[in-house]
Amino acid sequence: MDWSAAEAPLVATRAVHFAATAITVGDVMFRTVIVAPVARSERAAAVSFEAPTLWVSWLGLGFAVISGAIWLLLQAASMSGMPLDEAMSADVLSTVINETQFGLVTTLRAGLAICLAACLTYDRMAIARWGGFAAALAFAASLAWSGHAGSTTGEAGYLHLAADALHLAASAAWIGGLAPFILFLAAACRKKAIALARDVVSRFSIMGMVSVATLLLTGFINAAILVGSVHALVVTEYGRLLLLKLVLFAIMLVLALVNRLVLTPRLVQDGHALRWLTGSSTIELALGLAILTIVGMLGTMHPAIHLVN
Repeated sequence: MDWSAAEAPLVATRAVHFAATAITVGDVMFRTVIVAPVARSERAAAVSFEAPTLWVSWLGLGFAVISGAIWLLLQAASMSGMPLDEAMSADVLSTVINETQFGLVTTLRAGLAICLAACLTYDRMAIARWGGFAAALAFAASLAWSGHAGSTTGEAGYLHLAADALHLAASAAWIGGLAPFILFLAAACRKKAIALARDVVSRFSIMGMVSVATLLLTGFINAAILVGSVHALVVTEYGRLLLLKLVLFAIMLVLALVNRLVLTPRLVQDGHALRWLTGSSTIELALGLAILTIVGMLGTMHPAIHLVN
């Protein structure tokens, strides 16, 4: 990995963009498929918890747009071979935007960001909320075309794109959803809304299990295409970094199982379990953000399968 002055900003920008995208999408999914159904039966109790999570979407979307713009500038400099200040010219940017796959994907994602912002503005309308849900999923999944999956050719390329898009959406649902989930639990703890918290935790747990199953399946497909063998996983820098990602994922999975099997059942009798669940989920989120940082790094490296004969 080249940690040169030219490469490090790109890695950092990618990491911020992946994290901001995941948190934005995760928050939209959390409010749409977790909180909204609970609010129908317990509207008076739930309405006070919905508003604080909405700002998470706005904040995440703002960071995603800013980091996406910086990513475009850095990519233009990399593609043109020019210094950053020279690559910011209208001619260079126009060429990158209009004549490269990265530029076309960036334009598409900018349109999705605008659509998502419009839906967030009218979030209380059901059609806007579900429109935002669809735009958010597309916003996360479209990142697949800006990474290694976007350059894989042939039938394997279609499989890789599908797997990576699902992988990105599932990681946003779980990792990104943890941010509003933690805010919701903290508010429920302050207001002693144990029954409401139990319903939300149960629904989030189901979404988490679906996300984990999707991540395991799509992660295996991606690894088979990009790594190819256990030997390449061990001897290449790409493979070792991927192993670190897998270790962090395993720790997250253990914490999630503790939350599901130990802490969640105790919510019925023990109010203190809600505090433990909030703390455990916070650790999960920190690990998830570390994983997204690794994802930002992996996208700038040559896949292990290309480095091992």
